Amino acid sequence: MGTLTARRRASALALVVGLLASLVVALVPAAPAQAANGKVVGEVIGSQGRGVNVKMLWFDKDWRYLGARRVQGNIYSLSLKPGTYHLQFVDQRPSYDVTKYAPSDVRVVVRSGVVVQRNVKMRRGAAITGTVRAGGRTAGGARVVAANGNEQSYEVKANRKGQFAIGGLPAGSYSVFTFDRQETWVGKSLWVPGLKRGQASNVRIALTKRGGSLLVQLRRPDGGKMPGSFFVTAVSKVTGQFWTQRARRGEVAFRNLFPGGYRLVAPGVGNYFARTANIQGARVHAGRADLASSFRWSQRGAWITGTVVDEADAETPMARAQVMLFDKFGTKLDETSTSSSGRFTLDGQLATQSGLKIVVNPEPNGGGWMAGAEWCQFEGTTSGPWSVFTGEQLPIDEPILLPHRITKDTSEQCLV
Repeated sequence: MGTLTARRRASALALVVGLLASLVVALVPAAPAQAANGKVVGEVIGSQGRGVNVKMLWFDKDWRYLGARRVQGNIYSLSLKPGTYHLQFVDQRPSYDVTKYAPSDVRVVVRSGVVVQRNVKMRRGAAITGTVRAGGRTAGGARVVAANGNEQSYEVKANRKGQFAIGGLPAGSYSVFTFDRQETWVGKSLWVPGLKRGQASNVRIALTKRGGSLLVQLRRPDGGKMPGSFFVTAVSKVTGQFWTQRARRGEVAFRNLFPGGYRLVAPGVGNYFARTANIQGARVHAGRADLASSFRWSQRGAWITGTVVDEADAETPMARAQVMLFDKFGTKLDETSTSSSGRFTLDGQLATQSGLKIVVNPEPNGGGWMAGAEWCQFEGTTSGPWSVFTGEQLPIDEPILLPHRITKDTSEQCLV
């Protein structure tokens, strides 16, 4: 930046400090006005003639989790954007209480500015009770999980006598998986079919096989270690029983597994999509360790690269500019900032799609002022629409031009 006279320097400093304090960055184009929220209200009624201790959870139309809160005084009220939602009401009594209510689900359509009332009736769920033995002895502290075909699971620990009870179950059929606290014994899952609301089934569980262990190397498609820390689930191909462990530094260890082969349920990590597939080379044997198994993610998302420059001087890169990627519905998919050379990369688990827009703003903490060839005030701009394809790079060949902000006093747009 060139030398300023004392008067010009003071004027520029006051202007920049004022702008920095306001931290105003213009987004172009302006976000459209959003419709007003609607409201869902109702009463939660217990069938057992007493107050209920209930947590309410809400999900979007595809059952993606959005939030949760306790219901106060049996009355609930929830403000939501227009759309279709699922509300779920869950009894907070302990799982071993066989009088516990089953979860109750409500589907509701919310409209702008409209209040809709949906009362909820809580009814006693089914229950599974029983005892657990491992290696011929009482299995105190064993972990017992009942899972149904709707991918719902309910868990409890056995007492020191190996006794357990899982109440509040929705009607249906269940696979009961049992995990020995000492991580020594395993057994096949137990099938409990056709439970009805309010019905209890008593079972006996015997774990008779010694468990094995499994070490899995986790790899990217190029063979490199998958970085980070995340949870993965190993599923027995023999019994369907599942074990979840945290992976770290490209590997994960499972213990006390039922003998046989395994599949791995792996989440999306970084730029790579979630995958469920066989664990290569996995063959667990009773009482032994399998240390030569591996799992590889197969597909990465698309990525976009480009450059941001000064609209008035295309040879001047814009460093530290904010770059955001939005889908055609206005959902932000990624955010980054430009390097000293004005370069950026937008990535993540981007599947094939069209209508993407890139919004570029001056450095957010600079009040719109950035140093290029001169100290100038800039405003945001939008690039697109763009289309991407899974696993492929989209290079934006033409630089994105960051425009100067236009004001009445153009003499102060750039300071030299």
